[in-house]
Amino acid sequence: MGPQLKDRRKVVRYRGLAAFAAVVGLGAGLAACGGPAPQAAPTPQGQVMMGNAPWMAGSQANSAAAAATTVNITIKDVTTPEGSEPAYVGSGGVGAASLFTMKAGTTVEVVVDNKDAMPHTFTVPSLGFNQTISPQAVTKFKVTAKTAGDISWYCAIPCGSYVMTHPGYMKGTFTVTAS
Repeated sequence: MGPQLKDRRKVVRYRGLAAFAAVVGLGAGLAACGGPAPQAAPTPQGQVMMGNAPWMAGSQANSAAAAATTVNITIKDVTTPEGSEPAYVGSGGVGAASLFTMKAGTTVEVVVDNKDAMPHTFTVPSLGFNQTISPQAVTKFKVTAKTAGDISWYCAIPCGSYVMTHPGYMKGTFTVTAS
């Protein structure tokens, strides 16, 4: 058996165990996908999280979405130093460090096409928001933010060792501008 197949099996076993642990409530000791472990304090609102995903060269913000009322995002496997792991990718291939921009007081519909075989979440602690993203399905939800600033989000389901700990994959920000 080749090394790539062995590595892929490790990732699949990890994802399966993590998803099972999250479903049965055993995930308290596991780091959340892209965010803090469940017992840790969330990242404070306004903290800018600089991404390091390789596809994030150039502008971090999805400026085309600044005036948009719908934002399209895909969750798909990307190559990381740990192998193939899932990541949030905005329009134009921009990584998760800054998925979109919206105006304060407006509502944006977010459409997530999850190409991964496991569920994920879009969790925004400062807004008290936690949306489950179904596996291999399109999930739509709405986000409203009343004040300007960079708002941190993350996936709360463990899904990969590298993407959970590095901004630009399964955690990042979206920007709320003054209305």
